Amino acid sequence: MVISLSNQKGGVGKTTIAINIASYIASKGHRVLLVDADPLGGILQWQDISDDKSLDVIYHPKDTLHKDIDELSKGYKHTIIDAPPSIDDITLSTLLTSDLAIVPVEPSPLSIWASTKIVSLIRHAKNHNKELEGRLLISRKVVGTALGRDVREALDSHGMGLITTEICQRTDFVKSLRQGLSVLQYAPKGEAAKEIKSLCDEINFDAFSSKRLPIDTAIKEEIDEYKMTAMEKRRDPRKTPLIMVDFATKNRAHRGFIHNISAGGAFIETRESFSVGEEITLTFMPFKDKSPVKITGDIIRSVPHGIAVKFDMPDQDTTVKSIMEEI
Repeated sequence: MVISLSNQKGGVGKTTIAINIASYIASKGHRVLLVDADPLGGILQWQDISDDKSLDVIYHPKDTLHKDIDELSKGYKHTIIDAPPSIDDITLSTLLTSDLAIVPVEPSPLSIWASTKIVSLIRHAKNHNKELEGRLLISRKVVGTALGRDVREALDSHGMGLITTEICQRTDFVKSLRQGLSVLQYAPKGEAAKEIKSLCDEINFDAFSSKRLPIDTAIKEEIDEYKMTAMEKRRDPRKTPLIMVDFATKNRAHRGFIHNISAGGAFIETRESFSVGEEITLTFMPFKDKSPVKITGDIIRSVPHGIAVKFDMPDQDTTVKSIMEEI
């Protein structure tokens, strides 16, 4: 089973939970691989002070993880991946290879709002990785406080499963990491350890262990095609905002997700069919009480999961750059 801990927001407990899930699996006598896919290398820093030989750690912050995972995880029963706190190529790659994506979310409005984009990315990744399941996890809950019904209702609105177990802010998590331990090793009878055990019981590893299949060649080629169009390196700086956009072709109105945008063009995720060469007009909703902004261009590539658009230049260059500053 491959589990990834993902969220574009930092400080939600991803690394801590990843380490402790891996430690729990190892305590059951299974071989487990802990992959640090975060360029900041938080797990590596923990490993530097850890004497724990029960699990293996590798540093692999690359957007080729979906291609490399079969070789990397050979011989391991379970693999846990700590994804970077961002929406980027590496995060997409971790989702493409995961059976389960856990999204830790703090019980606060800011954290709930920020989780929207990673939920959207999980849904997109599921188009390629049919086995992928996503679950929201309430994390860093302040001990002794009740979780309001409105918070769970807000998370339910994402349309993604919500794990019953809640991970609280506890000193055992901090103290154990400082000593290169998991909470199961540091305080096995403590409340933090109980929460990790409850979380792992809820995950039910055996239900996933036989489901995962390697991504076959056809799917890898489709992913590579997507990355060539949607996430290719461009001369112009680009952003991956994952925002809704209204657009029109031949007097037909549509709606889709902008997955990336630069001064020269954009990639829009849509399941509708379009022809290369069609003229297109994108409408961006008002920013800071401004009027809607329209950008025109042409469809230069059409694939099953979206279209690549080249903007008319150079008249709109300044307008596009101002939009990029706002999103």
